[in-house]
Amino acid sequence: MTDFTLDTDRLHLRPIQQSDVAEVFQIATKNPGLTKFMTWETPEKIEETQQWFDSVQEKFPEKTIAWAILLEEKFIGIVSLEDITRKLNAVRMDVAELGYWLDPAFHGKGLMTEAAHAVMQFGFENLDLHKIIAKHFSQNTASGKVIQKLGFRHIGTSRDEAARDGVWMDGEFYELLKKDFSK
Repeated sequence: MTDFTLDTDRLHLRPIQQSDVAEVFQIATKNPGLTKFMTWETPEKIEETQQWFDSVQEKFPEKTIAWAILLEEKFIGIVSLEDITRKLNAVRMDVAELGYWLDPAFHGKGLMTEAAHAVMQFGFENLDLHKIIAKHFSQNTASGKVIQKLGFRHIGTSRDEAARDGVWMDGEFYELLKKDFSK
């Protein structure tokens, strides 16, 4: 059985668990701007966060692995490998998408880069992924900086990738091959 817990210099990462639902809900409702560039809405009821948790658990670990990011035992965010795809019909893929968010109180400290790097190393070494992709909306330049610090290669901009609150936003797309990953 695979051990999904990871430790970095400052952080402890472990698979999300039921007790994290209240933490996610609290951070999201306290910081409504957090979801501005995400595909999910700020939850109004804890049941919405519970539904998200249940859907992630249904996909664990074959399709999604979501880690709680803990700093000195305090929950501060989530980093994940999502849409893990091994094969698509007759072709081999071995790809996953990196996803992440962090409590804004902890932005600007390099914590997300540290957490994401550990998850990427796990993906390449333990899951034998060939590629990890990442993306962000063009307006979310802070997320772009994290992705670039991690060594991803920008592969393009998708115009009008998605609309949020009636405003179309471009999407920035990145990739990193296992052979190009720096430990």
